[in-house]
Amino acid sequence: MQSARLERRHRGGDWMRFYGIDSRGAHARVAEATERTPIVRIPSLDERIELLAKLENRQNEGAFKARGAWNNLSQLTQAERERGVIATSSGNHGRALAWAAKRAGVKATIVMPKDAYPNKIAACREHGAEVILGDTREHAEQLCRERVEAGALLVHPYDDDRTIEGAGTVGVEIAQDCGGADVVVVPVGGGGLIAGTSLALRLELGGRPWILGAEPAGAPSMALGLAAGEGVLLDAITTNVQGLCPLSAGERNVAICLETIDGVGLLPDEAIYAAQKRLVQLGEVVEPAGAAATALVDAGLIPEEWLEGKTKDDPLRVVVVVSGGNPAPEQLAALRGEK
Repeated sequence: MQSARLERRHRGGDWMRFYGIDSRGAHARVAEATERTPIVRIPSLDERIELLAKLENRQNEGAFKARGAWNNLSQLTQAERERGVIATSSGNHGRALAWAAKRAGVKATIVMPKDAYPNKIAACREHGAEVILGDTREHAEQLCRERVEAGALLVHPYDDDRTIEGAGTVGVEIAQDCGGADVVVVPVGGGGLIAGTSLALRLELGGRPWILGAEPAGAPSMALGLAAGEGVLLDAITTNVQGLCPLSAGERNVAICLETIDGVGLLPDEAIYAAQKRLVQLGEVVEPAGAAATALVDAGLIPEEWLEGKTKDDPLRVVVVVSGGNPAPEQLAALRGEK
């Protein structure tokens, strides 16, 4: 098994230049249609850590993506509504956009790779969206571009200000409900969730808490982007964790994270699957991607100096974002020990 590791960095600190991404303002819109998910205490493998989980797996459509989708759809002009919306997605963004479009009365088209979880494909169709399947992720993106050129309105899954500020409402709620957190850990795929959440936390709370991303080692687009100072395109992806494997983190998201976050943990798939199993055994319905932040803490990647002087009676307060709860049904059954 490949070792987990943490890529530490010194954040730039100039988050005020992104003040136009207004997650606090977005929260008023998002709250009309989504759940304010709970933050609950879960057992920690290190007694020096009080582990708290922001349960976005209990969100509408089973993932934080509902926040960005509704933040987009709720602001469309009449002309934009008439064009219909489109997105390419391996699952949760497409499912959330189909849900939001149905609620808003807007036509939606979701373009997905044919290896997407069947339950996520079915959920998009159940909400009335047209689903187009591409042979590969790249083919799906090509098909999406063709529809956009024909007039459909693209709702990007992660690299768009409205999507980012919608995702950032997770950070607004963490600041309001758990403002005394020492560390917040966020899963990283395209980077919209960590960009929005970290920016919201900085605007609400300033320099504290420390913020870490949790990314598959087989798709290190954010870690490499931060090292390069800009978005980079991966040559290949070797992770099987759906939802955390874009070829590139969003340019906007990398720019934000350069100023707001303190590092990215790179995790082998096995560590993510182990954390997923632990969360399922605690009674949560969680997909692998949703367990990445928990996996970082379980793997012991919280820096030792942050834990200095901490004890069972005076622990480090760590919030992990459990970002999604739409696993393949057969995988969930296996984790539960069901036939």
